[in-house]
Amino acid sequence: MNKTPLRMEDSRAGQICVLSIGGRIDSGNAADLLDRLNWLLASGEKTILLDFKEVIYLTSAAFRVLLVATDEAERNAGRVVLCGLVGQVRELFEMGGLLEAFTVHGSREDALARL
Repeated sequence: MNKTPLRMEDSRAGQICVLSIGGRIDSGNAADLLDRLNWLLASGEKTILLDFKEVIYLTSAAFRVLLVATDEAERNAGRVVLCGLVGQVRELFEMGGLLEAFTVHGSREDALARL
């Protein structure tokens, strides 16, 4: 199976680590996202904001990664927050009944104002 390119770039907004994600998240690259999230959590990040604005598609492998990372963050008194779920990506969260499983904000600006 070919790996689909996944773009990830982290930045800071005060005490919050923002991880901007772009492209597709699927079984070919979901482990890369999990590795990045685990690295951020292990390095002491307490609040990680995942900006999905540029994600065009995701599979169940992505949902698994998000659930695992959220659980790991909570075990370490941290949290993973999502923003920028639009279009088909938001529909997939809705169809899977997963919007309630995560803290979700409409935009990065909205999330940063509330965090």
